[in-house]
Amino acid sequence: MECGRCVPGRRSCGTRCDVTSAPDVIVVGGGAAGASVAYELVKRGLGVTMIERDSIASHASGFAYGGLFPTMGAGIPGPILSHAKRGISLHKRLAPELEDATGIDIELRAVRSLDLAVNEDGYRHLQESVKWQREEDLEVDLLDADGVRSEEPSLTGELTGGLVQRSHFEVDSYKYTLALVTAFERAGGSHQPGDVVGLLRDGDRVTGVALGNGSSVPGGSVVLATGPWSGDGSKGLPHFPVKPKKGEILRLRFPGRDFVHRISLAGHYIARKPDGLVWVGTTEEDVGFDDRPSTAARDSIMAGTLALAPVLESAEIVQHTACLRPVTSDEMPILGAMPGYDGLFAANGAGKKGILLSPVMGRMVAGAVTGNSGRDPIPVEFDAARFTYG
Repeated sequence: MECGRCVPGRRSCGTRCDVTSAPDVIVVGGGAAGASVAYELVKRGLGVTMIERDSIASHASGFAYGGLFPTMGAGIPGPILSHAKRGISLHKRLAPELEDATGIDIELRAVRSLDLAVNEDGYRHLQESVKWQREEDLEVDLLDADGVRSEEPSLTGELTGGLVQRSHFEVDSYKYTLALVTAFERAGGSHQPGDVVGLLRDGDRVTGVALGNGSSVPGGSVVLATGPWSGDGSKGLPHFPVKPKKGEILRLRFPGRDFVHRISLAGHYIARKPDGLVWVGTTEEDVGFDDRPSTAARDSIMAGTLALAPVLESAEIVQHTACLRPVTSDEMPILGAMPGYDGLFAANGAGKKGILLSPVMGRMVAGAVTGNSGRDPIPVEFDAARFTYG
């Protein structure tokens, strides 16, 4: 059946369609980025359909630690810092909004992070961090080795000091993404399963998406929020300069009141979640699209963990997760209108900052789609126009 309404005022697309009327926007991808964009668009009064190949939050958005940390990661200090701070502000507003709309508590809470140093160079780095964080009005305290052990007695081994950061928050990433999608649907959005394998086009204009089952979904505009799969080159979609970065996390059962801080050193961290489980991680690997938990990663994580806190040797591993994070070649998100494709927009590439930046990305991309950016225009560092797409 031809819908005849692929884009109002244009000819029929000539393909079998799944819907009787075209939404204003199709969002491809049901992770935190896609869900945030979809929710922002439907709040602005647009008709929106979200299409997800797998279940909601079944990849990185569902397995992530959920850290809202404005002081660490690529682009910090630097071009991402102000947006990271904005992300925390928006999360504080979203948490009660989402709970009111859905009944889902995303478990937003303040956390204290304790970044460790084990030598003089590391301690000097902490001193430099104190300086710029205080200039940014971020709460931070520098401790010597005795101060660190007073805060976390379970830590042993050589220490020269630690940095207590009070500007950090966290959420349950799965509940957060699920709440966004639920709120989106209750606000009038629609969600359907489907494997998007191509674009419908009328000249340079994108008029919808083609699905793997041979059907299509027409729409006024399309937002691609497909994470690392945007760069797999296996489908009839634009090829993004995005690659998968594999990360693995262990969840441990370890009764007690240790680890009231999120403790980190050289890529390893230890943190107790509200349910009492202790999360330890993480790894970063370039292994393509292999998202299976590995014995090598488990052993590496536990070795780093036990070097920090030997007391965890008696902990029980209750869950081992792995996911693929979308990382761009310049480690900045890709947002907004995609050159060469009228009506096609990107929401991708936030890497380990995906949960933190998702509400900011949602507003920025929704503004680009509607032509009303408000206080959240897309900065040049994030603009999709900085790349070309094959």
